[in-house]
This record gives sequence, structure tokens and C-alpha cells, in this order.
Amino acid sequence: MGPLLDVVVVLLLIMLALSNSRLKVRLKRLEDEQKSSSDRLDRLEGQPDAGMLPAARKPQPESTAPALAGAPSAASAAPSAPVAEAVSAVPGEGEGAPNEPPRAFVFSATLLPRFWAWIRQNWTIALAALSLALGGVFMVQYGVENGLLTPFWRVAGALILGIALIAAGEVIRRRYGDDTEGATGSLPSVFAGAGLITLFSAVLAARHLYGLISPEATLAGLVVVSFLAVGLGWLYGAMLTAVGIIGATAAPLIVGGSSDNGWLIYYYFAFIAIAGLAVDSVKRWAWVSAIVLITTCSAASILYAAIDGPLHYIAFLAIAWAASIIVPVQSLVPHHGGQTTLATLMRIRPRADFPTRVAAAMTFFVSSAALFLTVEGLSAIDATVVFGFIAALLAASLVWMCRAEALKDIALLPAAAFLAVPVLQAADYGPLYAQILAINGAGSDVSTSAFFITLGVILATLASVLAFWRMTREHEDPKAAIGFALAAAVLAPAMAFIFQFLWSPELAVGTYRWSIHLLAVSLVMAFLTDRTMRGEDRASRQLRAGLFAIAALSMLALALFVVLTQTALTLALGVVVILTVWLDRRFDLALIGVFTKVALAIIAFRLVASPGFFWAVQSDTSWLSVIEAYAGTLALLYAGWHLSTHRARLALQLAIETTIWTIAAVFACAVIQRLVPEEPGLLAAVMAIAMLAQISRIRTSGAWMKRLRGALAVIFGLISAVLIAVPLTFSNPLASGSGPVSGPLLFDSIALSYLPLAMVLAVGAWKIGDPGRFLRIGFIGISSALFCFYVALEIRRFWRGPALSVPGVTQPELYTYTLALVIACAALLLVSFSRRSHVLRKVAMAMIALTIAKVFLIDISGLEGLLRVVSLIGLGLALAGLGWLERTMSLRWNRNGT
Repeated sequence: MGPLLDVVVVLLLIMLALSNSRLKVRLKRLEDEQKSSSDRLDRLEGQPDAGMLPAARKPQPESTAPALAGAPSAASAAPSAPVAEAVSAVPGEGEGAPNEPPRAFVFSATLLPRFWAWIRQNWTIALAALSLALGGVFMVQYGVENGLLTPFWRVAGALILGIALIAAGEVIRRRYGDDTEGATGSLPSVFAGAGLITLFSAVLAARHLYGLISPEATLAGLVVVSFLAVGLGWLYGAMLTAVGIIGATAAPLIVGGSSDNGWLIYYYFAFIAIAGLAVDSVKRWAWVSAIVLITTCSAASILYAAIDGPLHYIAFLAIAWAASIIVPVQSLVPHHGGQTTLATLMRIRPRADFPTRVAAAMTFFVSSAALFLTVEGLSAIDATVVFGFIAALLAASLVWMCRAEALKDIALLPAAAFLAVPVLQAADYGPLYAQILAINGAGSDVSTSAFFITLGVILATLASVLAFWRMTREHEDPKAAIGFALAAAVLAPAMAFIFQFLWSPELAVGTYRWSIHLLAVSLVMAFLTDRTMRGEDRASRQLRAGLFAIAALSMLALALFVVLTQTALTLALGVVVILTVWLDRRFDLALIGVFTKVALAIIAFRLVASPGFFWAVQSDTSWLSVIEAYAGTLALLYAGWHLSTHRARLALQLAIETTIWTIAAVFACAVIQRLVPEEPGLLAAVMAIAMLAQISRIRTSGAWMKRLRGALAVIFGLISAVLIAVPLTFSNPLASGSGPVSGPLLFDSIALSYLPLAMVLAVGAWKIGDPGRFLRIGFIGISSALFCFYVALEIRRFWRGPALSVPGVTQPELYTYTLALVIACAALLLVSFSRRSHVLRKVAMAMIALTIAKVFLIDISGLEGLLRVVSLIGLGLALAGLGWLERTMSLRWNRNGT
């Protein structure tokens, strides 16, 4: 390795001597020109009449690129036409801080047509660049295939050829410039680009083909060539940059070599990316940054698919991502200004600057690539390392980019990847989740999974704290502050919920240890709530504190869900409802009402559906457990409702009231069902209660929630209709083959089949209010029909006994039906009078007409003798009394109306 390094040093010294061969002559010429200009200025200042001087020319703006030694003359150093057009198109160029680099222009629609036009005119130049680059690369391979030279001289020859090509390009550039026009147009870039490719290939071959140098020396050589490429890129035109980037990236694929040292290629690609970005940070061509990032990232991904090496691939991603943010703005601390990428995607003008879009694109690629690595088939340890890298990426986007106004939305990408890792592990049975699945196997080791779960919760909590810190710095942008507050309130709880419902943390960590994890997150969220309430921003602290309070209560409820039994959990949720209402009353946190409604929905779901009604009616469930679950929850909810009356939270009060009535109705149905089992009418009543609960909340819901609640109400109503159809058809007591009625009169199995649903619909019609007028009429009609059917069956049982399916109808039974109709007519008339309802009055008169028709068409035909006389006299007296009642009501209504 020593002789090779000596040759490299000698060649670099020769190149340095060639590049500065005429330095003394040029320096003397510059001194003479400066002295001549100084003498001329002195003579002009010494003239007596300054007003006779010609108008001073407008000073030219300073060049955005740094002045470099050996730069070509003004004519030759002028930017090419496409670059000049792009730079001139940028508004406000040169404005801003003195140390801030100019804003890069963006891609235009004419860029690709200009490129193809240049290829058509200069295709010979392009082929020359390709030929020279391939010649330098194949020089090494030729020596390998034919064995003409020793490995040392093969590499030395490639180095000499590369330096010679660069020297030739430098000589042409110094003499004729590097313009795209003229006889020597782009030739300096062609020679210098081919020389750089040859140098890169020689360094790679020295390591991968012959093993002449160590990995450290290889990296040092690549760094030296990269710095040389950056310097030449600042001096030359776009042709050299394009040739150097594409050729240097393709060089490892052409040279080949052993895969044992393939990890070095990742860092080689990283150096190429840094070099291209460094050139573009001065030239501001924009397309150079795009090409160098696309080619190097693609090549590194192809290399990973070929030789693996996830950790080195992650290192490349980290280096390329940091370079894409640091180099374009020439600052170690990002200070990207202007519009955000998210706003640009939403078509908000002005568009984001090119460095901002580069940072967003690289963050998206790096996050996606790292997310892919976690499920690609790595070991559990490697997957954990990649997960830590994503967490570091998220932390950097929150802390490191805090001064970059245009990068506020970048944290969304690593945050999404961060939460997606455990989700994809569970969905694709990744290496970490596979240990959870094998926990029941003999000798299963879940230590890595347990560590990953704990690490995930810790990192998510730290991310929430960092997002909270970022929120406190956004004083001038309330929308961004709310966004970071939402991120702080979501990251840690979301990770905990993902582990709880997609993984089995109790198996890996243990039930109580997992609950401690959740309680720790709850304490952190409570601390953030307290810090927010102590802040100076009174205008928005209520909303932010509400978000953190919801997160804290969610984690508390989840911890209770893990450690408590079913009944205890329901009661604990009732306590949480009281706590949320008290917090709202104490600190005026209106947003916390959202969590209260969610808790109420969970309580209602547990006591109605799962385990709910079916658990309460099981024979192995004790009466004490049922009373404890339902009566205890009702008492807690009533306390919460009482506390909510101290603030004008009408929607919250309605939600608590609806939940109380729903649970009370289900409790009553469960008690009745336990006493008299196997009655579908009770289940129909439960479904009707659920339907009414959704209908009652529609008025206080948003647009999309109204549609959802309406759909749920329809589903519950259809289920209730199917259930009540069973006792009306198949198990109807009047149907032949049905069993006898059981239980005492009026409180028998008939009442259990029809009265619960009738009563529920009656209460619903009473509580539904004016907006549901047609629903109320429908509920009244169905409830009345069920009640009348119940009364008719009870009358038949009174006269015929438990077996109602016997044929025929007796005369006393018919007369009792008539008497019941008369009583119903009188009741309707009284109700219509009290409510001053003309509709009920008309219904009552219609029922009177129906009763008269029944008597004369059905009852009279079966009566004989004295019984017929008594029946007619009784009917006459009843009709006379109804007529008197109807007239009295009309007179009083008319009197009150006048």
C-alpha cells in the first residue's frame, strides 16, 4: 500500500504544479491592471468639474458564486442561457441575509426540451464523454483480464490517466473557457468528467479488485476525489457535473469486485451525493441536486438488494438526508424560508422553494426506505435499530429544524413511519411480532419483543415531549402550534393503543408492568396539561390543554382496561366520566367533552352489546354482578350529569341523559328476561333503545356523524322489527300449535312479548321532540298497535284460559272487546281535550264509529233475548255519554278561543 500512496501523492503534486504553472505571470498581470485602474481613478477624481463626467453606469450585481482563483474571463464565465434564464426568473434574487445563499430556481417546462435539443446538436460530445469514461474504467479491467501489469501498476495507470484527462480539460478551459458555444464548447467538462470517473474507479479497484489499500484509505481516497469533484464543479459548466455524477455512480457496477467489502460502496455513493449537492449549492442549477440524489439513492437501493447490509444502508440514508438539508442552504442549522411543501401540495401560492422540496422528497424517501427495512426480513435486533433510526429522524425534524419556517410539516413523514412500524410488524408478521406469536411454544424468548414494546413507548413519549417543546416555540404561527400540540397529544397514546390492540403486550411484558407503562404515559400527558394551563397564551391554551387532558384520560382508561375485570372496568369508566366533567367545570376545558362522549359511548356499548345484555341474562352471572354493573354505573352517570348542569354544555348533558335512559331501560329488560327467559320481544325493546339513543344524538352531531348515527339507527330499527316479528307470527299465541300462556293475568308472557317495545316506542315518541314529527307519529302508531294487541290477547285469555289458539269467539268475549273500545274512545277524547289536539279528537271519533259498526254488524247478530236488550241499552248510554263529552269539549274550546 505504501508505494501506491507515494504514486498518488506524486501525481497530485504534478497536477497542482500544472494547474498553477503560470501563476506568477497571471499575478503580475493582475497587479499591473490594478495599478492602472487606480491611477485612472485618481485622475478622474482630480478633475474640477465632476458634473461634466458621463453618467455613472449602474453597478452590476455581485456574482452569487464565490470568486475563485483561475476563473475564466467575463465573457467565458457568463452562465449558459438556460441557467441565466432560470436565475433571472427568480423574484427577489440576492435579497435577504448577506450570508444566505440565493434561492434556487425550480424546474421549468422547457428544461427537458432544451436538454434534447442540446443532445441533438452535441451528440458527438456526449459520446466522447462516454467513451473516455469507459476507457478509464476498462483500463483497469483490461489489466485484470490479460494480466499484463501487476495490480499496483494497473491502479497507478488508471490514476495517471485520470489526472491526465483532468489536466487536459483544465488546459482547454484556461485557454478557451468552458462555454457551450464555440469550437471547444463543453470539451473541458468532457475531459475533466472522464478524469473524475477514472479516479473514482481507480480508488474502488484498489480496494475491491486487488485489496491494495485498507477500507480507511479507500474512504480517504474517495473523500479526496470528491473534494476535487466539488472544486472542478464550481469552475466548470453543467456538462462536467452531469458526466461526473452519472459516471461515478455507474463506476462500481462496471468495475465489479468482491461483495465482502461492498459496504464501502454505500459511503462512496454518499460522497457522490455530497459532492453533487455542494456543486449545486453554488451553481444553483437545481437539476443537479435532483439527479445526484435520484442516482445515488437508486444505486444504494440496488446495492442493498444485491449484497444486503441494512446498517450501512441506514448510514447512507442518514448521510444523504442530512446532506440534502444542510448543503443546499449552506448552513449546519436549517433555516429554509418560504412556503411549506404541504401548502404547495394544497396549491397555495407561492410554491415552496427548491431546497424545501428537496428536503421533503428526501425525508419521504428515507422514511419509506427505513419503514420497508423493518418488515423486509431483518433480524429482530436490526429491526429495532432501524426503528431507532426512524425515531432519531423524527427527533431531528422536531428539534434540529426548529428555525426552518418552511420545514414545519416535515415531521409528519417520520411521525407516520414511526407509528407504522408496529402496525406493519403485526400485519406482516415481522421479526419482532413473530416472537409474540411463538410465546406459547416451548422455550420461547420474547425478551426482544418486550424490549421493543418498552422502547416504543419510551421513544413515543419522548417524541410527544419534543413536539410539546416545539409547540411552545411557535408564538407567531397559531396553526402550527395547534398542529404540534396535536402531535404531542397523539404520538405516545397512539403507540400505546397500537401495542394494546394489535400486539399482546401483557404476554411479553406482563399485565401489571404494561399497565405501569400506560400510567407513566398518562402522567406525562397530565404534566403537559399542567404546563399548558400555566402558559401565557390564554387565547389558545384551553384547546391545547384539552388535547393533553384527553390523552391523559385515554391512557388512564386503557390502564384500567388492562388490569380490571369487566364490571370494575365499567364502573371505572363511570368514574372517568365524573372526572372529565369536573375538569371541565374547574378549568373550562370544553374540548374534554369529546372524551366524555367517547367514554359514554364505550359504557353504553359495554352495558348494551358487549358483554351487555347477553351477559346480564346468563344464568351463571350473579344478580349481585348485574346490579353492581348497571345500578352502580347509573349512580355514577347521574352524579356526572348533576355536575354538568353547572356549565352550559347542553350537548354533553343530552349525551349523559341519553346514556342514563338507555342503560336503565336495558337494565330493566335484563331483569325481566332473567325472570322470564326466551322472549324475543325483550330483545326487540333493547334494539329499539339503541335506535332511540342514536336518534336523540343526531341533533347535536356534525354532518358526517349525523349520517353515521342515522345509519346505525336504521340498522337497530330493522333488527328490532325482525325480533318483534317473531311473537307476532311464529310464536303468536293465536297461531295453531303455540303453547299456553304462562304467568299471572296482565303480567304474563304476553306482556313480556309486546309491552316492552310498546313502552320504549312510547317514551321515544315523548322524548323525540318536534324535529322528528313523522317519526313520532310512527312510534305512536306502532306502540298503540302493540298495546291494543296486548289488551285483546289479555281479554281472550280472561275468557278462554291459557290456550288462546282454540277456535271460535264467545259472546262475553265480543262484548268485552266492545267495552274496551268504548273505554279507549273516552280516554282518547280526554287526552285530546287536555292537549287541545284536533288530531286525537278525530282519531277518537273514528274509533267511536268503528265501535258502533262492530256492535251492529258483529255483536247484535249473536245476542238473543234479554241480553240483546241490555246490550243495546248499554251501548246507547255509552254513546250518549261520549256524545255529551265531545260536545262539552267543543263548547269549552270555542269559549276559550273567543
